[in-house]
Amino acid sequence: MNGKFYLGIIFILIGIGALCNQLGFFDLGNLISTWWPIILIGAGANQLSKKPVSKTSGVTLVVIGTLFQMRELHIITVSLVRFFLPAIIIAIGVSMLMPRTLKKKNHEFSKSEIDQDVVDNLALFSSVKSRNIAKNFRGGSLVSLFGGIDMDLRDAYILNEGARIDVTAAFGGVNIIVPPEWKVEVTGIPIFGGWSNKTRCKNYVNPGAPVLKVHCFVAFGGVDIKNLDKNN
Repeated sequence: MNGKFYLGIIFILIGIGALCNQLGFFDLGNLISTWWPIILIGAGANQLSKKPVSKTSGVTLVVIGTLFQMRELHIITVSLVRFFLPAIIIAIGVSMLMPRTLKKKNHEFSKSEIDQDVVDNLALFSSVKSRNIAKNFRGGSLVSLFGGIDMDLRDAYILNEGARIDVTAAFGGVNIIVPPEWKVEVTGIPIFGGWSNKTRCKNYVNPGAPVLKVHCFVAFGGVDIKNLDKNN
C-alpha cells in the first residue's frame, strides 16, 4: 500500500469526523487537537514495516508522536511545547546565522565517502552529507528533522531487484543525486511540503534501467531528487 492509500484514509476519517461534528455527535476540533499525534505514530509504524529494515525514521516518529500524545492525554505533567518550541526557534535562528560558505561550489558534496548497501541517516538540527559508492545499493532511510541531508549516489550501483529509500522531511530538506540512467519513482504523503523529481530517466521507458523507489513523508519540508554530472 502506497502513500496515496494512507492519504485517502486520512481524508475519509476527516470527512466522517466533520459529518459527525455537524450532527452533534462529538466536537471534531477537540478530537483532532487531542489525537493528532497518532498521525506521527502511524507514519513511524509504517516506516518500521518497510524493507530493507531501517529503524531510525520509524523510531524517531513513534517516539515524538508518543511524547506528544502523552502530553495531550495529560499522562505526563511537563509541557513539551513549553520547552520544545523555544528550542526549535533557537535552532532555526542559529541555522540562519551559520555561514553559507560551508556549502561547496558547483553543488559539490563533502568528501565523506561511504560504502553502504543500506543507509540509515538522521539529521536532527544538523546536516548530513555523504557520497555513497555501494556496489549493491538497496535503499534505507533518510530522516531530516529541522536539518538537512545531502546524499550523492552517482557512484553507486543498483542490481536487478531495485532499491527503496524511505524519506522523512519535517521542517527540513533532503537532496538526493542519482545517476542519469536510474529510473526514480516517487510516492508519499505531503503535508504543507512536497518533493521534486528532476531526473532525466523518469520521462521515458527503459526496461533495463535500475529502479529507485522513493517514499516520502514531508511535513513543512522538501525533498529534491535530481541528476548532476560527475565532474560537478
